[in-house]
This record gives sequence, structure tokens and C-alpha cells, in this order.
Amino acid sequence: MTFHEQLARATAPDREFLLSAPVIQRALAADVTRELYVAFLTQAYHHVRHTVPLLMATGARVPDRQAWLRDAILHYLEEETGHDEWILNDIEQAGGDRAAAAASQPAVATEALEPGDWKIGTATADLLSRSERSE
Repeated sequence: MTFHEQLARATAPDREFLLSAPVIQRALAADVTRELYVAFLTQAYHHVRHTVPLLMATGARVPDRQAWLRDAILHYLEEETGHDEWILNDIEQAGGDRAAAAASQPAVATEALEPGDWKIGTATADLLSRSERSE
């Protein structure tokens, strides 16, 4: 079995869950209004704007023993930098209000995905640090 086949098999339940989301079903049925698209992008903005600070916080806490991870995090940081601005540009191009989107509050479901006080990234780095101390 190829790597792609293994990956497809392992991620099938998550892929099916994602594809069953109402907004995805509407998009696949070509039933997306400008308002729905702008609302979707606005929530994407709230989610994506946390990526770079989260990666920075995580990278800062990676112990020296796993310094190779910093390079991977740095590469990912370079890739992700500016994506929040791209989304705001898309909102503007779609006829939405860029400033209103940036100033808006995330939906409850979106906020649940946000790393609040960086617990996700720091927890990951803390686990790496603890494993280093226990070895």
C-alpha cells in the first residue's frame, strides 16, 4: 500500500466528517451566496490570525535537545505569515467590509478552535521539554 493510500485510509473518517458540514455541502452544490462566503472568510480570518503567534510561542519553548523542530516551525512560520491579510483581501474583493471583519468577534465554534492563551502550543512544547528531562 502506498503512503497516499495509507494516509487516505487513516484520514477517511475525518474527511467524511468535513465533507458532511453544511457549508461544504452548500459549496459542493453551488449554493453559496456572497454573504455566506464573506461570513465563512470572516471566521477563517479569526482562526488563521492566531497561527503565527501560536507557532512563535511554540518555537520559543522547544528545548535545545529538539532544536531541529525549530527549523520546521520556522519554515511553517514563513509559509503562514500574511495569510490573515490574504483573507481580509479576499473579503474586500468579495464585496465585504475588511475593517468590519477584522474588528468582529469570532463565532463560538471558531473561538473554541483558537488557542486562547497559547495552551495548545505551550502544552506541546512542555511535553517535549518533560520528555527531555525524563531521559
